[in-house]
Amino acid sequence: MAQLFKIPAIADALYRFQQAFPEINDRLAIRREELTPEMVENILLSYSYLNTLLEKEMDLFTPAGLHSLVELNHIVLCGSDPETRRIYFEHLQETRRSFLRQIKGIKDWVLKKRHDSDPWHVATGFYSRMLSRPQLFLEGNHRTGNIILNYLLVSLGSPPYIVTVDNARMYLDISGEIKFTEMPLLMSAHRQRFRDFLRQTSDHQFTESGGRGHS
Repeated sequence: MAQLFKIPAIADALYRFQQAFPEINDRLAIRREELTPEMVENILLSYSYLNTLLEKEMDLFTPAGLHSLVELNHIVLCGSDPETRRIYFEHLQETRRSFLRQIKGIKDWVLKKRHDSDPWHVATGFYSRMLSRPQLFLEGNHRTGNIILNYLLVSLGSPPYIVTVDNARMYLDISGEIKFTEMPLLMSAHRQRFRDFLRQTSDHQFTESGGRGHS
């Protein structure tokens, strides 16, 4: 039976993180944009959408799953409100075109590695490839990338990594190093740190068994 994301537990962790974010942001090596309650709400909508895909056993890294993969980014940016989607229609269309140009190499790597590598290696390899330049999406790469790496972790039998007040600073600092690193040796070191970080911070409290009657 598939593991699904436990939305209330994720919501509690993310809203606590959002409230503490200004203080965390002041301590980061590279400051980030403001994290708003609306951003958190869209992340939670993305996890709800991802649960429907997991229940259907949708494989996001096959040709049939790519629409759902980019839809996660659309939800992160705009939520599910039709009027908001209409206002940002052109931007979403350009996001889709950019995504289709960038995804092939990343998709091929995931499909090659996920059956003979541990979940943390696959999630790290995906995340570092989509976050480093050129990035997979026009906007929202950190938020969407975290959701998709959690899809990979859960689908490969690992618990997910959810950002919390206690682990956010290290996660954001390593992510910033990955984003701005172009030297292969440095990238290899950052990937190892991130892989170890995911292994240590992945947490079963954020998943539950799938099937009828789950909350």
